[in-house]
Amino acid sequence: MSVRNNAIAVVAIACIAVGGLWGVGNLLNPAEEADVSGVQGVLLLAQRSTFNGTNPDIWVQVDVPTKLVVVNKDVVMHDLQVKDDSGGILNFETAPLKAEQHFNAALVAYRPGIYEYFCSYHPEMRGQIIAD
Repeated sequence: MSVRNNAIAVVAIACIAVGGLWGVGNLLNPAEEADVSGVQGVLLLAQRSTFNGTNPDIWVQVDVPTKLVVVNKDVVMHDLQVKDDSGGILNFETAPLKAEQHFNAALVAYRPGIYEYFCSYHPEMRGQIIAD
């Protein structure tokens, strides 16, 4: 019994030590905040289970690429996906974005229409891309 108790104590102490080191590391080296001051094009900030607070419609012109920057301003992971089987818009998905990470992409619509963008982690985070 004492060997088992000792093993449990060693594992518990190791977990506490690793957690403490991780916390100190984050305090000494905080994530750099993404600079979005000069973004030209469409900027989507993922925060509090929305994009830009309202999941706004995005207007694009057919055959005119529009720069899109997605920035995670949240403590949880987000992504952004555009998936449409009609071939009317360029499909893409970002990598999973941790806090303060960003992803640059281009929105390209090939035909007029309404297309959806969404976060695969949070179903309520979705909006429309309107191409004309």
